[in-house]
Amino acid sequence: MTRRTASYATTEDLAAEYNIKPITVQRRAADGTWPAGKVGNRYRFSPEQQEEIRQIVLGNRGDRFDKNRIAEALRKIA
Repeated sequence: MTRRTASYATTEDLAAEYNIKPITVQRRAADGTWPAGKVGNRYRFSPEQQEEIRQIVLGNRGDRFDKNRIAEALRKIA
């Protein structure tokens, strides 16, 4: 599969890329292991989030995704 860096990826896209089941992608997004945005009841992954996930999978980031990072960024903007 060609890596989707120009647009948002779905759980199915990431599942195919990392050869895992879509439910695994959903669980990792839901528990904060992988960064994700949510549109309705579906997860979407921005190009930046896809790169962050790539780093997590490659082992270049040992820590878990900080769920409060976006909230802190929005507070700074407001």
